[in-house]
Amino acid sequence: DALRLEKGVKTMWNPPAVENMMGRNDENSLKALGEAYMAAAKNIGFQKLAPEDIKDTLRQGGTFVFKGEVPVLEHYDSKVGDNCEIADILKVL
Repeated sequence: DALRLEKGVKTMWNPPAVENMMGRNDENSLKALGEAYMAAAKNIGFQKLAPEDIKDTLRQGGTFVFKGEVPVLEHYDSKVGDNCEIADILKVL
């Protein structure tokens, strides 16, 4: 909460995020991902794949770069796939 990160269902499986994921992966890699997830669920149980508090899956992250205690870059992910551009990170390093 101190970082004011986005949270809630609205930040999760939105159409642009799904389209981005589909665009980065071919059918075989998506199938392999699904199979790996199902194998993990079968081996350790679905409940153990998710955080204890389901609210934790609804919080987005961000990218933060500090120089000492001073923030030089703050990027708050508004939804899945809304990551900071690598070029923006490299500019402040």
